[in-house]
Amino acid sequence: MSKEDILKANGTYNRSHGKVTAEKFLTGGFYDPMDIIQVKYEMLREASESPHRNITELASSYGFSRASFYKIKEAYEKNGVQALVPGKSGPRQAHKLTVEYRFFIDDHPKASSEEIRLRLQKERGLTLSRRTIERYRSRKKSC
Repeated sequence: MSKEDILKANGTYNRSHGKVTAEKFLTGGFYDPMDIIQVKYEMLREASESPHRNITELASSYGFSRASFYKIKEAYEKNGVQALVPGKSGPRQAHKLTVEYRFFIDDHPKASSEEIRLRLQKERGLTLSRRTIERYRSRKKSC
């Protein structure tokens, strides 16, 4: 397994590594532009060592915008190195299950997920996957 595969697997692969033009990352060796944590950390370190450096240029050389630099800096100051680890992407909660869907599912406790899916589609013209219904029921039981 290559380092790139490992970074992708653990969520720390820098998809924008081609935008990193900071000199230390161009020479190879220790500095790896594909490692997003290392890129962010080195950007913050360089900013702290060169307080008069133009932040827009600095951030750009590490593949970030000025606004992103300040967000990264603020997160780092609040939470330390852990803040440099990318968060899980995607929705943070169930977003397909509107109140209407949940009431319909709850009103049919004995029906299978597939039966509910078909009835939602036929009676209300609503599309929902069988698996989404199963996950909702599972979460509801565990609460």
